[in-house]
Amino acid sequence: MGNKEQTILVVSDDSALCAAARREFEANITGLRVASVTSVAAARRILKDDAPAVILLEEAAVAPEADGRRGIVPRLDTVVTSLAVYAPVVVIGAAERRTELSALIDAGAADYVTRDGGYLPSALGLIRNRLHQARTVTQSARQPLAQVEEDFGEVLRHELNNPLTGILGNAELLLVEVHRKNDGKMPRGGEQRLETIAALAVRLRETVRRLSQEWEARQHAAH
Repeated sequence: MGNKEQTILVVSDDSALCAAARREFEANITGLRVASVTSVAAARRILKDDAPAVILLEEAAVAPEADGRRGIVPRLDTVVTSLAVYAPVVVIGAAERRTELSALIDAGAADYVTRDGGYLPSALGLIRNRLHQARTVTQSARQPLAQVEEDFGEVLRHELNNPLTGILGNAELLLVEVHRKNDGKMPRGGEQRLETIAALAVRLRETVRRLSQEWEARQHAAH
């Protein structure tokens, strides 16, 4: 995106964390703006109109009010799945909760940072990688057409492979459980795997749409 400003949305009710993230990220990444909200519900309202480049989610922000049902705390993987439809999600949380997001991490839809003394620099590194991926396609538009075609093919393989891997992996695991139980009922965790598949399918569709539009724009400009 050249020098165009990119946005990171921080979802946390910890004001100290939000302030520290803003100082750390804006000081180390040029052309970056950090916005913050205190809840997942507030984040969803923003995401309906304007998706950031990356979402930074603190595990503690996944509270009962996040799904509108008093007293019920939504699953962490369910929340991350719903946010990953809009942008990659970097999660900050306890080490033992990382396994809950293993499918989304393997699919490339999320990253996980254990909250310890050095978690912000670790998150910064992951966010740098995500921002670099987001810039790659647009930057290639300024290159000669032959180079664009070569780079575009690499970008296409990368951006499509991650959600496809997640879709296939979750579908295969779900089928294994269905065949193993063979009782006609949804296996434990099956609903979440279906939600993950659906979210990644939406992400894949949006990725194809975006890349197609950018490719057509380049081809038109070249002629």
